[in-house]
Amino acid sequence: MLHLELRHHSWLLNQYLKVEQIIYPNITLHPVWEGEYGASPVRLLCTLRGFFPDGLSVEWKQDNQPLTIATITTKLQSVEEKTFSLSSEIEPNRTVWTYGSSFTCKAIYKNQEFIKKISICQIHGSAPPSIQVEIPSFKTVMTESTKSVNATCLVPTVLDAKVTWLMDEKPGTTASQDKNTTHIVSKVTVSLSEWKKLKSITCKAEHKCFPSTERTVSVAGPAVTAPLVEIRRSLKDLLKMDGVELECDVTQLSSRDLYVTFQADNVDISDKQYVELPEGPGLHSISRSFSIPTHYWKKDKTFSCRVNQGFSGTFKSNSTGNIFVDPSMELLLAPSEESEQQRLLCSAWGFSPQIKWSTESQQRSSSTYDISMGADGRVAVTSQLHIPRTEWSTGKVFTCEVTDKSLKTNVKKEISLCSVYSSGSPFIHVEIPSFKTAMMTESTESVKSTCVVRTVLDAKVTWLMDGKPGTTASQDKNTTHIVSKVTVSLSEWKQLKSITCKAEHKCFPSTERTVSVAGPAVTAPLVEIRRSLKDLLKMDGVELECDVTQLSSRDLYVTFQADNVDISDKQYVELPEGPGLHSISRSFSIPTHYWKKDKTFSCKVNQGFSGTFKSNSTGNIFVDPSMELLLAPSEESEQQRLLCSAWGFSPQIKWSTESQQRSSSTYDISMGADGRVAVTSQLHIPRTEWSTGKVFTCEATDKSLKTNVKKEISLCSVYSSGSPFIHVEIPSFKTVMMTESTESVKSTCVVRTVLDAKVTWLMDGKPGTTASQDKNTTHIVSKVTVSLSEWKQLKSITCKAEHKCLPSTERTVSVAGPAVTAPLVEIRRSLKDLLKMDGAVLECDVTQLSSRDLYVTFQADNVDISDKQYVELPEGPGLHSISRSFSIPTHYWKKDKTFSCRVNQGFSGTFKSNSTGNIFVDPSMELLLAPSEESEQQRLLCSAWGFSPQIKWSTESQQRSSSTYDISMGADERVAVTSQLHIPRTEWSTGKVFTCEVTDKSLKTNVKKDISLCSVTPASSQMLGIYVQGPPLQDLQNKGPVTITCLLVGPSLNDFSVTWKVDGKSYSLNVHKEPPVSHSNGTETLRSSLDVLAEDWHAYKQVSCEAKHRCSNQSYEDHISKSRVTHSKPSAILLQGSGELVCLVSTFSPASTNITWLLDGKELWDYNTSEPHRGPNGKFSIQSHLHLSQVIWLRGAVLTCMVTHANTTLLLNKSKPDILEDFNFLDDTMHAEVNQDNDVESWYMAFTFLACFLISIIYGVLATMIKTK
Repeated sequence: MLHLELRHHSWLLNQYLKVEQIIYPNITLHPVWEGEYGASPVRLLCTLRGFFPDGLSVEWKQDNQPLTIATITTKLQSVEEKTFSLSSEIEPNRTVWTYGSSFTCKAIYKNQEFIKKISICQIHGSAPPSIQVEIPSFKTVMTESTKSVNATCLVPTVLDAKVTWLMDEKPGTTASQDKNTTHIVSKVTVSLSEWKKLKSITCKAEHKCFPSTERTVSVAGPAVTAPLVEIRRSLKDLLKMDGVELECDVTQLSSRDLYVTFQADNVDISDKQYVELPEGPGLHSISRSFSIPTHYWKKDKTFSCRVNQGFSGTFKSNSTGNIFVDPSMELLLAPSEESEQQRLLCSAWGFSPQIKWSTESQQRSSSTYDISMGADGRVAVTSQLHIPRTEWSTGKVFTCEVTDKSLKTNVKKEISLCSVYSSGSPFIHVEIPSFKTAMMTESTESVKSTCVVRTVLDAKVTWLMDGKPGTTASQDKNTTHIVSKVTVSLSEWKQLKSITCKAEHKCFPSTERTVSVAGPAVTAPLVEIRRSLKDLLKMDGVELECDVTQLSSRDLYVTFQADNVDISDKQYVELPEGPGLHSISRSFSIPTHYWKKDKTFSCKVNQGFSGTFKSNSTGNIFVDPSMELLLAPSEESEQQRLLCSAWGFSPQIKWSTESQQRSSSTYDISMGADGRVAVTSQLHIPRTEWSTGKVFTCEATDKSLKTNVKKEISLCSVYSSGSPFIHVEIPSFKTVMMTESTESVKSTCVVRTVLDAKVTWLMDGKPGTTASQDKNTTHIVSKVTVSLSEWKQLKSITCKAEHKCLPSTERTVSVAGPAVTAPLVEIRRSLKDLLKMDGAVLECDVTQLSSRDLYVTFQADNVDISDKQYVELPEGPGLHSISRSFSIPTHYWKKDKTFSCRVNQGFSGTFKSNSTGNIFVDPSMELLLAPSEESEQQRLLCSAWGFSPQIKWSTESQQRSSSTYDISMGADERVAVTSQLHIPRTEWSTGKVFTCEVTDKSLKTNVKKDISLCSVTPASSQMLGIYVQGPPLQDLQNKGPVTITCLLVGPSLNDFSVTWKVDGKSYSLNVHKEPPVSHSNGTETLRSSLDVLAEDWHAYKQVSCEAKHRCSNQSYEDHISKSRVTHSKPSAILLQGSGELVCLVSTFSPASTNITWLLDGKELWDYNTSEPHRGPNGKFSIQSHLHLSQVIWLRGAVLTCMVTHANTTLLLNKSKPDILEDFNFLDDTMHAEVNQDNDVESWYMAFTFLACFLISIIYGVLATMIKTK
């Protein structure tokens, strides 16, 4: 009966579970390291929480392929919520994990899949690392004694990336590689010969987690362009007489390292001078020097410098040539500016020449001494000796000696008066009679030529005529010259082509000077004739000018002609000899009997004895006059200007008024290209006289031709049809608005006219009141007065001018202005004035304004508190925008005050802004701990709001400077200030209190808040779990000190201190503390161990571990001591799980026990038994799992769990089938090794389920029994 009841209740429980709601699991997947990251294996933990009912399976994949690896699976059921949780854990191959393979945890539940993937790439991201490559310098390569060089590549990554080298983009040799937790260091060795041929070297890093990245460094460097290499001697060292210094100048260098050597006969004689050039786009220049050793001071030696740039670029300078040469010299007679002195000039060239002067073996001091150096490196020395002219004339011999001490050589030369003049040719000057002289000489007379020879010697002078000897000539001589004169008949002279003067002396070669008589060939010049303007201005008859240009160098004469007949004398011109062309001008006054209209004039040029050239004719210049009379603009208001212009041969202007002669105010005369004259005259008339309408006459006359012409002008003839200009001025909007209501306003009309016009006013097209009127010489000014009320009603006002000489004219001005559209009016506080610490300034911004004048006022509680600010807007089709500001008086700085601004446009349009709200409020603040990106800094953030808040920081009453300070203004016009204080992490960790104080000087209020490490650490972060574990078995077997371990579990464990006590006494020696280990759930674990003396442990002394947070007074403690052995018999229970039987044994002591599984009396081996676990009461528990998948358990067969402890043996049997067939209460553990924490949880879970099940069975039996009765 009881068996049937149990089966009935089992069926009821199954039905209850089947109708329960299905809850799907939440899946998470994360890695776990037991030790230091990167140094210990990784475990992947997949957790599925909160599913119901049971029946979930898990599988693992690696790179989407099934994974065959040992798996630890643990399943639990919540006692309260009845939901299940399952965790599956694997330990992947470390190499595969670091390679970047992807691992997938896949769960199937109720035909649905739950998948999570993870890889090392997800943890470290996909950004490629920054690679740094170091190569040996140019100098290192060139001076390296070994046959190879090393290059280093540094890859900052925690991943096990593959690092390879490429030489000119080709794979390189094998390289060494070292790795730590943060970097990979690869080094490659390259032979020296191969390195010098390389163009580039590349370090390449590859890993599955990031795209392939590489860093290429140029070995060969940029392309080397040929520089300019020059070698020269150092002049500054020469002047110091300091050996022989060479300088190598290298320019136009590309950015490539190099070295410089100096050579003698193309062989290096200096060390290599290395130069490192900076990288950059431009070219460089360097200079290096070298002192030539004395054993190279030889005449056959040449020197150069060589530049080696990079591994192959070699550039060489030109050779200096032979700089160690014997000296050479030159001795000359220098020109002397002083007649009492004769200058001798001695010049020497060589390696290092020096000059000395002497006269007849007596040393002389040089007057000047100059030294220089040529491009070939040789030195030039110049010395002058100044000698009195009397001493020079004696014929003394002067010696210049040149020596070179370096080469121990010398050379000398001599000079004297005879040596100077023995071969010098004298200067000869020949003068012949001019062209005019020859042309004016009578045919029976003769002409003379003169020859002057400049020489101190008594030379012979003779004459040649066209190369043939001439007649005898006279000759005179003084100390410096010889003068010879020859006479030739006029007829013979005109036939001559040239004449020659010849000087002869034995001390100089024969010298002669030939002068052309006929002159050069004559080319046709340009001949032009015109009237003379300057003579015309003098009123001096009629002056003609003949301009002749492009003349060759030949004398000539000019004549003037009338109708091709000469009417003037010959005007002779002597032109200077030279290669260029010449220009001349000659003038002539025409006689009055030629002043006729039919006469034309020209000029003729006769050049040399046969050349004749003629100008064009002037045309008819004697013509009747013509004229024009105009009214000229007048700048002076009191004057009127009349302008009269006349043209003709020689016109003159006269002014008259009513037959009375008037004097002209200005008179201008000019001449045109045709030779005719233009005259302009102005007459300035008083404005009053002009306004009378008088007639003014201009008469043009030509006395030469006795002709005249005249014209008249008057005021009426000028202004009979012109309309006057009218300008109307009305009072401004500001003037009208500031006028008292009982007063009136004025408008003004200005009419620009010289006439006495009638001016009237129209109001909106109707005649207005009488107006006042004033008049001056140029304007009429009319003013009208209108009452204020009438003015504000007006739309327009018109000024009208009338005169019988003028058409009626008027000017209308709008008074009302254009229609006013509603603008957008906004009020706000001024941020720019706030930044100047002038926080109580308001700004009124008005946009979308029509073209109408306005004024702005500021209000407090809708009452004006400011003056009217008037604005005049320009007329135009578009809209306008304005802004006006106002500083709030201090007596309005009250918390209940609100502010606005009002715009009055025109005489009736009023527009108002919204209210600002209450801006004078007490400050408020917030003090927060800000996230810090820098591990060495802690950031504190203080924010304040109010009218004009300011922030100050302090620590223990000491002022601190803020790290950042930002100010802004919100839409409610209140100011927000944010300040950050950056504190060193070490100072923050001390627990110091930091104060942020917010003050408002305007409202004289302040508020403050404090913050510290303890104030921001929540109470939950000051709590932890503490567990003390006894010594391991091997410690007890060694009979030495035993190790007690204290495990702390909680957040931020570095903020906790750990204290050990043995038998109530604190211990600080032999204490070992490991760094905290972080876990994915945000918690940390920390282990601390104490080595306890064996005698203290075996004496059953209590060992306690106490932990306390630095910000809390509460401590957490756990303790342990050696258990006293008490014998206790075991109790056991047999339970069935999913695919296994579990034998639970508890409450036994001591720990030694044995569990064996039997099938119908035969021992089985496919089971796992845990280690004994000591409970809080000192008694032990153990569990053994039999895997049913490996057991052939037939119907009716009996499985037995046999427990052996001391003298007690327990047998627990189970046969198949059984009433527990469909119930699983225990953990589904698929791995042999289960830790002690899981054992404890399994015990509690098993007993809880067992108790609940038994209570339900008992309740069901009792209920059945009561119902059957």
